[in-house]
Amino acid sequence: MLLFLLWANLLGHCAGFIPFLAATTASSEHIMATSSSSSCKMAVFSDVDGTLVHYPKNLAAAEPEGNADTESIDLLYLPPSKTGQRGVISSKTLRLCQKLRHRGMPFVLVSGMRSTTLFQRLPYLPRADAYVSESGGRIFYPVDSPLDDEHQIDGLVDGLLVNPEPYTGCPSSHHNPFTLVEDMEWRNQISNLQCAGSDGYSTLAPRAGSDGFSTLTPPTPIEHRRGTLWEHAKTLQKQGFFLDSSGYATAFRINRKHQEDDLALNFDNFLQKCKDREGIPDELSCSTNLGCVDFYPIMSGKRNVCDYLLRKFFGDHDEAMSLKSHALCLCDDDNDVEMALACRKAYIPSITSESMQKLASENRDMIVTENVEEGKVESLATDAALEMILYDN
Repeated sequence: MLLFLLWANLLGHCAGFIPFLAATTASSEHIMATSSSSSCKMAVFSDVDGTLVHYPKNLAAAEPEGNADTESIDLLYLPPSKTGQRGVISSKTLRLCQKLRHRGMPFVLVSGMRSTTLFQRLPYLPRADAYVSESGGRIFYPVDSPLDDEHQIDGLVDGLLVNPEPYTGCPSSHHNPFTLVEDMEWRNQISNLQCAGSDGYSTLAPRAGSDGFSTLTPPTPIEHRRGTLWEHAKTLQKQGFFLDSSGYATAFRINRKHQEDDLALNFDNFLQKCKDREGIPDELSCSTNLGCVDFYPIMSGKRNVCDYLLRKFFGDHDEAMSLKSHALCLCDDDNDVEMALACRKAYIPSITSESMQKLASENRDMIVTENVEEGKVESLATDAALEMILYDN
């Protein structure tokens, strides 16, 4: 009931959207406040890796020496991933993302990353009005923390307490800890047996380690998961593919690097078959990203989840409401293509695939801000994209 009331407030304030200004009871981060200075214009959806977070080749040389003062550091260094990669995000990027929100523009992070990775990275990422993981399979909203026992919310992520990392120029309110609540309406649809089923969900608890989380309830092995998604996973396993389902409830990933030699050598053929939807059930979809293929229910995917959230933010009473009229996005790779084409404009700080390069060259609404000759790459190109959005809106 509480979540319903929170969303009722959310939907009622299209005329002045100042997102998630917070307290856990009467003014939860789900509740919107009105503003006389802005009207509902645009929502901004952003990919994370390669878009907001970058992976410089010479990261060690860029790191500060000794105990440098935090205020003098313009880059935040994310924890190393399971593969040893360490991303960076600039303080300016974080400041610009907050300017979007203060302008009354809902800001959403949309990623294919596993949910456990999202939880681990939250202290370093921009504060957003919603966080999407698993290529659209799961949606989370921030709420102030801690919550007392009298105000428990359905969908609260057990054991999660995010303490944001400070960055240059961050407001004092940035330091407030928060937690997440999952969108149970979306989850109930995705967990239908025709989609991902419900067997992949586990109760999580914080711990020290590579991914920052362990499961209180052991994750169900793929062979025991029900649902169309996992039936297809079992089919691929029988073909010899190694599947990555760790930390995923609504998707799984096949990484070229994890395959046996024969499958790795012929992985391009597999990618083409996926692109042609050969052997993929009608209920499922897939996308490629940096040598990986993600599989997920067809009702999921970045474009569909953006459309769902747009209507959550602005209401669905206006039949003319669409991503093409009311949404912008930032992106970089193949798994962003459908989202990019659906939005009014797409801003591209870096291009990591030939297909995105081709689309950007053919579509005037896809704006590439990277300029290698001028040195405008990685975080500088991201900041240029965010500044263009702020200037144009």
